[in-house]
Amino acid sequence: MELRDLNPDERIALAALLEFVVLASGHVTEDEEREIDDIVEELGEEDYRKAVEEVDRRFPDEEAAQKFLKTITRQEAREVIYGAVLDAAMTDTIEGRESQMLEWVAKEWNIQVE
Repeated sequence: MELRDLNPDERIALAALLEFVVLASGHVTEDEEREIDDIVEELGEEDYRKAVEEVDRRFPDEEAAQKFLKTITRQEAREVIYGAVLDAAMTDTIEGRESQMLEWVAKEWNIQVE
């Protein structure tokens, strides 16, 4: 499965995790920016923009995002989303809040982190 195979809700989940993990620190490194650009390119700029708009509209905080993330049930999609977000996050130091969200998602989505 590839990022382009994600359904609209899964794309929203990806955008939410990118926002709450990678963009949460307030600074985006050049490497993080390149990773996000790769994600946008694979999803398509229009689909990514729509997903980000939904995140901004629906999730005022991490708690709201986490409630939504629990609704993503397709394991293949979970793994692709988590992998893309982890790749983007690992280009820089993963800080406390970022780490907590990644750990929560891994546990909630039953992702084996190696």
